[in-house]
Amino acid sequence: MARLEFENVSKKYGTGTSEFLALDNVNFSADSRQLILVVGPSGSGKTTFLTIAGGLQSPTAGTVKINDEIIGELSKKEQSDLRLNTVGFILQSYNLVPYLTVNEQFELVDRVKKQHLSHEEFRTVLKTLAIEDLGAKYPNELSGGQRQRVAIARALYADPEYILADEPTASLDTARSKEVMSLLRELAHKNDKTIIVVTHDLRLKEEVDKVYQIIDGKMSKIDDGKFSKI
Repeated sequence: MARLEFENVSKKYGTGTSEFLALDNVNFSADSRQLILVVGPSGSGKTTFLTIAGGLQSPTAGTVKINDEIIGELSKKEQSDLRLNTVGFILQSYNLVPYLTVNEQFELVDRVKKQHLSHEEFRTVLKTLAIEDLGAKYPNELSGGQRQRVAIARALYADPEYILADEPTASLDTARSKEVMSLLRELAHKNDKTIIVVTHDLRLKEEVDKVYQIIDGKMSKIDDGKFSKI
């Protein structure tokens, strides 16, 4: 059974002549141990898809299920608990706390969550992302690529069942992007996770299990370079 499901999901913004359909009757499912890529140009609906998948906003129509529970039927507290304990986000804006060092970013996770990666697993993450020597630095002392890698590590450290990533390799070069995607794939397969990456970069498709495309709010699955509707 799919762990994450979209059933006839649409999302509209605005009203009247300013109405905009960001998602148009999307059907989608993702299972555990999968790294899934969702590609599309800017403004295609990728970020809207991701925020609805994580319960950050509600669809205008249709239902979204996580672990067979309809997100829209959960209480506000249950939705908050879901975002804290079950879903992890990697955002383009990094969302690092400016007055905390890199090490303290991870200590903050310890304060709000009991669950996290083992010490050995986390050391592997830090080494793969080449940030193991940045622990005493503050975000304003890091490059954009380093901040991006710290944000990725922080999301992974919390060990959520689902990881939803918005352009996680945008600030990284090609070699580092491939390393990050390989790490995400390994975590998905070995640690029973569902990881969804939205991006405009089709170069990442070689590292993933499935590729979907969103154009003008409509989603389709890409098989062997060919486009077919879900």
